[in-house]
Amino acid sequence: MRKLKFDRNRYGNGLLIDAADMSTFDGSIVEAVPDFHVIGIIEAGGGNMRIGDHRVKVQPGTVITITPGMPVDLSACWFDRATWIFFEAGFLDILFEEPHFTYKFNFFNDPGTAPAFRPGKRSFPACADLAREILMELREPSGDGEQFLRAALQLLLVRLQRAHAQKGNCDGGLITDARIQRLRFLLATRVTELRTVEAIAEELGISRGHLHTLAQRHFGRSAKQLIEDHRMVHARRALLFTDADVATIAYDLGYTDPSNFARSFRRHMGLAPAAYRAKATK
Repeated sequence: MRKLKFDRNRYGNGLLIDAADMSTFDGSIVEAVPDFHVIGIIEAGGGNMRIGDHRVKVQPGTVITITPGMPVDLSACWFDRATWIFFEAGFLDILFEEPHFTYKFNFFNDPGTAPAFRPGKRSFPACADLAREILMELREPSGDGEQFLRAALQLLLVRLQRAHAQKGNCDGGLITDARIQRLRFLLATRVTELRTVEAIAEELGISRGHLHTLAQRHFGRSAKQLIEDHRMVHARRALLFTDADVATIAYDLGYTDPSNFARSFRRHMGLAPAAYRAKATK
């Protein structure tokens, strides 16, 4: 399985966004784990792909969203016409001076939600056009290209969020509660350090009960379940991106007994940690 890292030097100025259509998409990629966000706007294609634990049907009018560290298997699908946007979260954080901006968007930040949806007949063409504008700006940059790219990406994300909400995948628009944005950030980046409900509640400055209420209201999961979901995301990344042994990964994630980690991992992934690593890296 290929480990894809974002090329920060491709454009010579540390631009944290890139794009491709099928004429420039690397067709040799079959199984991979990106360390950046991916949006795929699929206009023609078929088959099925796997993103993490989800089997996604590839069909015209589909939007695919992939978060950093999520394993992707393209062996059973094809794309005849599609536009791909690749970016690091920091690209937008700079624009809005908001360190957790991408955590406003439900479709990128819920491990339990399928990472693909089909916007309506009016929304999809608008998203596809905007993705192509981003692609063309990267191919033929103008003097204010960086500002244009940030604004265009932000607009694309907002349009996708609206379409995602209209499909009944979430309660509504952007997450505006700063506590939820920060909770998502902590789960994505510090769950190996803040390993318990109490630790995360303290970091947020709220009670354990209040955290549980927020988790149920916004994610339909208990706070403990939410933490476990993200521990498994981190476990998969550690198994794929590092050479650490299973016991070390277990202890880093806060398990006092590696056998408990192995049982939890098998319950989530259907494989023992060592078997998952062997299958993914063979």
